[in-house]
Amino acid sequence: MPENLDSKNYLFNHREDAAKKLLDILPQDLMQQEEWVILCLSNGAVSIAEIIAKKLKINYDLLFVEPIYAPNNDECQVAMVSEVEEIVIHHDLVDSFGITLDYIYGEAQRKYQHKLLEYQNLYRKSLSLSDMKERNVLLLDEGCETGLITLCALKSTLALGVKKVSVATPMIADDLYHHLEMKVDKIYTNYKVKDFIAVDYYYRELEEVKRKKTRKILEESTWYLPFKGEN
Repeated sequence: MPENLDSKNYLFNHREDAAKKLLDILPQDLMQQEEWVILCLSNGAVSIAEIIAKKLKINYDLLFVEPIYAPNNDECQVAMVSEVEEIVIHHDLVDSFGITLDYIYGEAQRKYQHKLLEYQNLYRKSLSLSDMKERNVLLLDEGCETGLITLCALKSTLALGVKKVSVATPMIADDLYHHLEMKVDKIYTNYKVKDFIAVDYYYRELEEVKRKKTRKILEESTWYLPFKGEN
């Protein structure tokens, strides 16, 4: 069972530390037997996925998502769109700001054309997301605060016909855990955190993720599904 923590008491040392602690609670034998696929939800999750994938000898991919912000406020995320063009909307914020659905869908299309396709080119050589149909998928991130990314990934994978969807994250906001646990098959987390502050707050060191470093990990990986057979 994940431990409940006061939000000011605990930090992971770094992503490698988080990966090792996640491995301790993941169903390793089951993941290997059923050939689960890990789906990273951020660049920061890639180094964690690489460690887990190498240990368990299973494949992973990277799902690209992009936030949609409130008009004239580039810090307030009101929706999220994925590369498979699934959208999750924070309806309370949208309603409170009086934001129209036309705005949301217009921004989603713009993000798809100018950001998500760019990510596909940069990290997958313009390949689409790997086939997830009838696969057991583990959504992985370095931390889970608001849930918009995870919910968008969940909606996207379900639309792709996956068999089962679980979530793995080193730490998750306590209220979000309870919101998500009825929507996914299982949540694997080391800590549920009350009064969640920010993901980087819980790491002693959280190195900024550079595009060049992420590309290097993916290009050299034996387990990055889009490049299987190239290494």
